[in-house]
Amino acid sequence: MDKDATYSEGEVVEGAPLMNGDGAPSEPLGQADAKAAEYLDLLQRERAAFINFRRRSEAERAESQHYATGQLLKKLLPVVDDLDRALTLAPPGEPWVEGVRMIARKFHSLLEAEGVTPVDAVGQPFDPTVHEAVAYDEGGDGPDVVVAEFARGYRHRDRVLRPAMVRVGKGQAGGNGGPAQAGG
Repeated sequence: MDKDATYSEGEVVEGAPLMNGDGAPSEPLGQADAKAAEYLDLLQRERAAFINFRRRSEAERAESQHYATGQLLKKLLPVVDDLDRALTLAPPGEPWVEGVRMIARKFHSLLEAEGVTPVDAVGQPFDPTVHEAVAYDEGGDGPDVVVAEFARGYRHRDRVLRPAMVRVGKGQAGGNGGPAQAGG
């Protein structure tokens, strides 16, 4: 396309739009403007799609990392449970027991720092999303209530890592003399 346009008087003006005989812009210029507008629209759409892609990719990466962290923490929970059980049976007054207590406190601090919290169980209404009923006591009226905890449950931020293994009683208050309740 020529950058120079010739006017009816015969003079050539550099950079002036091409004109047809009646003074209106020529057809190629209108097509070029339409093409430029189309390309600009496509560029803006692609830029928006790329920004959305980047945002979605970052969210997926964060979710994947969150899931992997949760899986590792879930594997540590039996170790913490074993330490807690060992400490409940440890002989009092032994110096090595205090060292094991310190290690257990470090494990609990690590879990807490990563957003792991224990699930409240005894005395709470039974909730199948956070409690796993392994025993059921008949009798009583009212809603099902957790009366004993066999294994502590844990949450990692908004997800349940491991449900609490519990005994459920129909309309009973917690602590009815069931098996030993896990401390923690």
